[in-house]
Amino acid sequence: MKKIAKITCLTFAAIAALLGCETTTLDVVESPNALNPSQASVDFFLNQIQLMTAQIHSGEEGRAENGLSQFGMEPVRMQHGFGPTYRESYDPSDFDRVWDNVYARALIDIRTMNPLAEEAGQYTHIAIGQILEAYIMMAMVDFFGDVPYSEAAKGGEGILNPSLDSGASIYAAADQLLVDAIANLNKDETVLPLNDLFYGGDESQWIKVANTMRLKLYLQTRIANADGFGASVSTARINELISGNQLILDPEDDFFFQWGTNNASPDSRHPYFDANYDGAGPSSDFYTCNYYMNLMANQYNEPDPRIRYYFYRQQEDFSGADVVTKECVTEVALPSWWDPSEPYCLVPAINGLSGYWGRNHLDDDGIPPDDAFRTLHGTYPVGGPFDDNSFRNVSGSGAVNEGLVGAGISPILMSSYTYFMLAEASLTLNTTGSARNYLETGIRQSINTVVNFGASLADGSGFVPTSTAIENHIAEILTNFDAGSDTDKMRIIAEQYFIALWCNGIEAYNTYRRTGQPDNLTPAFTISDPGTFLRSMWYPQTAADSNTNITQKSAPDTPVFWDTNPKGFVD
Repeated sequence: MKKIAKITCLTFAAIAALLGCETTTLDVVESPNALNPSQASVDFFLNQIQLMTAQIHSGEEGRAENGLSQFGMEPVRMQHGFGPTYRESYDPSDFDRVWDNVYARALIDIRTMNPLAEEAGQYTHIAIGQILEAYIMMAMVDFFGDVPYSEAAKGGEGILNPSLDSGASIYAAADQLLVDAIANLNKDETVLPLNDLFYGGDESQWIKVANTMRLKLYLQTRIANADGFGASVSTARINELISGNQLILDPEDDFFFQWGTNNASPDSRHPYFDANYDGAGPSSDFYTCNYYMNLMANQYNEPDPRIRYYFYRQQEDFSGADVVTKECVTEVALPSWWDPSEPYCLVPAINGLSGYWGRNHLDDDGIPPDDAFRTLHGTYPVGGPFDDNSFRNVSGSGAVNEGLVGAGISPILMSSYTYFMLAEASLTLNTTGSARNYLETGIRQSINTVVNFGASLADGSGFVPTSTAIENHIAEILTNFDAGSDTDKMRIIAEQYFIALWCNGIEAYNTYRRTGQPDNLTPAFTISDPGTFLRSMWYPQTAADSNTNITQKSAPDTPVFWDTNPKGFVD
């Protein structure tokens, strides 16, 4: 079946990759028992690179951080982030693991695989590596700004302190990688990948991924002030991509990583499933932000059709919760800066759905024993249970029989994302097509993807959204869009994109800094002035300590190269 991840095989892939990288200058003759790069399996390298891409996106099971997506969701109020200021949201050491996964694992594996694949004429392997390298390095620029690249992963050449490359130059190199990847996909190869974890070696699908990444790149740089980038270049390139009709436009083309259900040796479940249900690792501080749940529960006349697939409510009656945390039940004195129309602690049941228990933005209060009250991640995309009003306490249970048992996905580039990007481009750059039509298609495809993903759990529950409910919801959004100013239209596009982006904080973090929308996010919870928004992240502690070319930032507020918006544009 398409895109089924055979995670167990990757243990062997990792061993092969590591052994394949070992060399020695001490042997007089080569040991017949030692692997060298010329003997390593290109397929094992490719599988390991694909797994590392998923882990860079979504994290790793049982670890205290959950990849770049988690770091992106927290500042934009999708997932709760501790504070109480932006400066204190993260410690530089929080980024050590993801940095290592990029530079000490993914890039080294790509650099080792490429000459082996080139010699064997395995051009599809090379192309997939180029596409994933472009994706990873664009994300590193998006989060950290200037980072090592041209001299990175070249320890064998004696470069132990690689210099920083400008974000603009890395983006330009990424674009060239994608162009080269498409050329390689059009070559005649000796053999296709043995076990492509995304598309089963379907080259046409990978061409669509490469083109959609170029769409993302040129939308991201539409406000950049750098050679080769800017509004006019973005307009021309995006129109070319639209006319080429080789984008991810159908759910069958979706670019996601499929996780498994194995809970040990190795744990192949979605990392967020592990964090929500297994009672270990980061589960103790895993909260969804009340802003995001309120957006879905109360933004329109009826709750969003996807809400029961996204969140699982463990409780409906909080009458006894004051013994757990009085703040979330009994505190009524709002801070002077708090908008009283926004949820202060519990999400209000305006549209009849109660029980959404999360945390507000930058609330750094101590963690009470509220595991049984928290709203958990549901079926989509992490593979948890469907919210059928059963209100069972499943936090910390291990959830070995819950929902899809962790067989979720890392949604990297879905077809709905393409339409939201095209809607923004049409509205801001006047590119080909109607922003309204793109918006509508994006919403429809997102809803259909989510409902289909959870169909095996939701069918028969009595809570599957009806076609009438879906049509009414979309019609209300479009009515508001039609009546709004350009600012209102951009807010609606961004809000709907945020909803479709659940568990993909990379694109949400980028969209917020690029557009300033949604411009109605709730403020910091515990302090009136949380400081300057995270326009980029700290450099990892190990990188700043070990690389003499990296100087730690004075604050995590330095805009990346494409973010030319003024100070205070986002907060």
